[in-house]
Amino acid sequence: MSTIELKEKLMEKINGIEDEALLHEIADFVDFEVESDEVYVLSPEEIEAVEEGIDQIERGMAISNEEARKIFDKCLGK
Repeated sequence: MSTIELKEKLMEKINGIEDEALLHEIADFVDFEVESDEVYVLSPEEIEAVEEGIDQIERGMAISNEEARKIFDKCLGK
């Protein structure tokens, strides 16, 4: 997929979003990515969540992205 095609696909998806909170999250993400010279500092809660995730991975409590998609699709009835 070319860059132009990818941009068009993203614009189509974004134009279909009605959730204002999600649109704000997307805007924040894009703004953050554009202003990449800023360093994002994790909050204590985010650090704790990351550490918990690492611990779960180390204990074998992780699944692949493919398996997660299968579970997600099954929950959505796809």
